[in-house]
Amino acid sequence: MKHTAIAQTLSAITKEMQLIGLWHDVSPSTEKLASKLPFCVDTLTFCEWLQWVMFPKLFVIIETKAQLPLKSNMAVMAQEALKREQADTEQLLKLIYQLDKDIVSN
Repeated sequence: MKHTAIAQTLSAITKEMQLIGLWHDVSPSTEKLASKLPFCVDTLTFCEWLQWVMFPKLFVIIETKAQLPLKSNMAVMAQEALKREQADTEQLLKLIYQLDKDIVSN
């Protein structure tokens, strides 16, 4: 049930990112994806990290019904990172807060 809720929220985030122009059709380079810093802050935008790093990890967890992280603070980072975007990111931020909630809810 929890995994289904996460999948639904990921789908809604994807649609919203596409709608507001923050979805990328081309993957960043292997070097950019290999950053060791949290959220790949030195090589990717927050939305690139979400799409190319976090989403794939969450989809593997969903598909294998693996254990979810015990905490998730993506929304805190998103709130700061999305301030730099020109698009209206209010709905996207709400969905990221929902994703955090989905991940850590019992």
